[in-house]
Amino acid sequence: MALPAEKELFNPIKAYFEKDGYVADGEVNGIDMYLERGEEHVAVELKKTLDFRSVQQAALRQKITDTVYIGIYRPKDFFSKAFKDKLYILKRLGIGLIVVAPKTKQVNVVSLPVVSDISSFQKRNKGKKEALSKEFAKRKSKANTGGVHGTKLVTGYREEALLVLDALMECGGEGSSIAVRKLSGVENSTKILYNNYYGWFEQVRRGFYKVTDTGYDALVEFELIMPSLKKENNKAD
Repeated sequence: MALPAEKELFNPIKAYFEKDGYVADGEVNGIDMYLERGEEHVAVELKKTLDFRSVQQAALRQKITDTVYIGIYRPKDFFSKAFKDKLYILKRLGIGLIVVAPKTKQVNVVSLPVVSDISSFQKRNKGKKEALSKEFAKRKSKANTGGVHGTKLVTGYREEALLVLDALMECGGEGSSIAVRKLSGVENSTKILYNNYYGWFEQVRRGFYKVTDTGYDALVEFELIMPSLKKENNKAD
């Protein structure tokens, strides 16, 4: 079902603010809705959906008004991560958000126009921050190119698996987990062999593994990064 026109947002939001003593009018010097209450000056940009253009316009309104909101129709993805990410940006910019139910025209102020301190978000995401630094430190080859899609990332785990694969090749393509651990220097090499996440290994008997056809393919696929990976791994040792 198509959303109503932007102008249908005006009256519900206007009525909402008027209950709090604001005086409002539309299209004041290009602002969709302009309100005053005493010394307070408020701008509301009306848009069907929350997109870059609406955020851009609202940010520009901050140059000339004390408080800025964006008024939109309540989106279907209101509880999604994608929408929460948009809301985060508004909070960092100090832009408020008002959502209106398309059918009932019920108004809900989702976020107040107050700049949120970045430290509060960083505290909530401390674990992710630590995981980011840990993953970066774990990657020895630093072989990825940013901005690409559909290619296999050389993660820290993949690097360790490649070192295990290379060590197994040094054993002649088949060997014990003990020998692989010693040659690769990877502490969790036995777990990597057993879990076989990439399908590169096959257990021959207890404690012994061999390289699969997929493993041989991986050696060709990642041939270019192996020298630098092994060099950095030897440095770490």
